[in-house]
Amino acid sequence: MYPMKKLLTLTLLFCAIFASAMYGQNKPLYANVAFHKLKPGHTLDEAIAIEKKWKTIHKIRKDAGLISGWSVYTIVNGYKTPSIDWDYISVNLSSDLNTIGQYPMDKYAALVAKDLSFATIGEETAKVQSISYNAIVKLIDGTASSNDLNSVISMEIFKTSIPNYFNYMEFEKQMKNIHQDRINAGEIQEWSFWQTVSPLADDSKGQFTAFTFFKDLAHVDAPNNTTIESVKKRMNLSPDQFLKKIDGLRNMTQNCLVQYAVGTWNE
Repeated sequence: MYPMKKLLTLTLLFCAIFASAMYGQNKPLYANVAFHKLKPGHTLDEAIAIEKKWKTIHKIRKDAGLISGWSVYTIVNGYKTPSIDWDYISVNLSSDLNTIGQYPMDKYAALVAKDLSFATIGEETAKVQSISYNAIVKLIDGTASSNDLNSVISMEIFKTSIPNYFNYMEFEKQMKNIHQDRINAGEIQEWSFWQTVSPLADDSKGQFTAFTFFKDLAHVDAPNNTTIESVKKRMNLSPDQFLKKIDGLRNMTQNCLVQYAVGTWNE
């Protein structure tokens, strides 16, 4: 007989696999998210300077078809919930989990032959920061890209119970139209909803992540008139009913504001 924690972990894993089959796209989009922590005595500026150097390597990976993009996001003005223990994230995107972490070593060797400074980039990186943990997430749904690299992005981590797992996924898919109404009203620029594929455990921060893109900080506190009207029209719910429905489906465990720092987008 399995201990309770192990049973919960196996159940969460089953939910993730089954949900991937239910909501899978013809060509899924995965993200390998690395959570970076600065080492004592070092600054974010130092870390980003090194990440800008890593960009050359990730551009080679993108050109080789191993990833579709790479980017780094930093926390805006320290706006984060207290439990967030990382300083910035890096994201690799790909439709293939087998290639998302691969590096073309022959092309890297050719790069080092041209510029010897790339030979020690790993050691330089390790002096400044370390990766606390990684997560693989899968895009479930979202609106069209705004292609604005200056957006302020609200990153929200959600946790739901096992009985509510699929109901919550379906609820967020319904929310897409409401977020599209918000985009049309100029309140937000973009929205996407991601499911954690691995690692999964009952003590994790959550199983889902939502990203909402705003034009600037002022739009983060925009009025909710569009949301209220859209929820009433599309879900036939009053504001109180809507909030109670959300509260019954999930809890937000973490939230922060991040912004694009460097990457391979639009290149």
